[in-house]
Amino acid sequence: MRQIARAANLGSRRAWLLRNRSQFGTTVASQRPQLLVDVSAIIKHDAQTGIQRVVRSVWSELARRSGQTFDAVPVYATATHGYCYAPDNFLDRDAPVLPTIPVRVSPGDRFLALDLSAHLLPKYRAQLKAWRAYGATLHFVVYDLLPLLRPDWFSSAAVGHFRKWFQLLSDEADQAICISDQVARDLREKLPRIVASPKPTIGHMDMGGDISASEPSTGVCDDLAQLLDRFRFRPAILMVGTVEPRKGYDAALAAFERLWASDVGEAPDLVIVGKSGWKTERLQEKLRTHPERGRRLHWFDQMSDEGLCLLYDACRGVLMASRAEGFGLPVIEAALHRRYVLARDLPVFREQNLPNVSFFTNEAPLALANDILALASRGQKSPAPTVVLPTWSDSVDGLLQGMGLGSFKCEEGSSGLSKRTAS
Repeated sequence: MRQIARAANLGSRRAWLLRNRSQFGTTVASQRPQLLVDVSAIIKHDAQTGIQRVVRSVWSELARRSGQTFDAVPVYATATHGYCYAPDNFLDRDAPVLPTIPVRVSPGDRFLALDLSAHLLPKYRAQLKAWRAYGATLHFVVYDLLPLLRPDWFSSAAVGHFRKWFQLLSDEADQAICISDQVARDLREKLPRIVASPKPTIGHMDMGGDISASEPSTGVCDDLAQLLDRFRFRPAILMVGTVEPRKGYDAALAAFERLWASDVGEAPDLVIVGKSGWKTERLQEKLRTHPERGRRLHWFDQMSDEGLCLLYDACRGVLMASRAEGFGLPVIEAALHRRYVLARDLPVFREQNLPNVSFFTNEAPLALANDILALASRGQKSPAPTVVLPTWSDSVDGLLQGMGLGSFKCEEGSSGLSKRTAS
């Protein structure tokens, strides 16, 4: 059945491209350039992961500025048709049926591959090439290169999609916008292996952490309300992220089990906020059936942004056991909530240069358990950050400057982190 569906989708895509190939561009320049923002994944389903928070935050800020030096236009593609205009209220779950009017470009327009659409973008290479022929430029946000660097952590389908996406970026993108210095280093290392003279310039976009600016989802379930009441009287440690191999949940759980078995008086609860992922079926079953589930182990595979913020405020600290990250959004989110963080000693976490973060290098249960106990005993609130953390408004300032869509302005002292682009 899957093969039949794939064949049908392939036929639909080819027919759509053939039928609409003459509509991908126009020679009539508009008053302002279009900034075509890819929202293909979130328009279908908001998985409420870190990348979705980034997409919502950046889009909201771009929409607020639309009509000044550019027109922000959401666009989307599906398995059966290429990029079409999306309604401005695409984040509204009650939005009307999505239109299927093909996107047309003029010289000076920009396409921003903001959403995580590696499974779709390569299918419409012909449309993207046509846009470039009409004078538009292509800008890809690069969240990480982990499916290339560690394919064993991902499904074979995800790795296959990502390799095609990376080939498209290498061949067609005018700019690759990296969310950390670590990602930029990885990209520079990988690009020469694909093309002798890399086409895309490499830019940088700072990450914000103010969830309130991301059009946050709301709602607090009864289970969470009861848990928040419990945490008024006992410590808890929060982990945020999809339950998948690289996140280090296996090491964290082993350390917490060591603490709980030792009957330490103030052994903290473990709270996990993250959807069920891939290649961790045995671990997920262990989490669901664990003797401490509902007592000192709490797993929410769905959580509103409001609920997540309440947990940041209620928990004693945040644990980032990830073995690799493109950035690590919970680290800066925790800083904004003035929570201490215990993070694996990775360069990508070090580069954030946040005073509330301590690092561990040994994930053996006893060693990590001792570090977790120290985290839980550090106090309810970390000191206020010594630098002003970037907001999503700051992030979009740098993004637009790098894309040539507005001069970047930063009042003295508005941010302790640099906004930079590099070619």
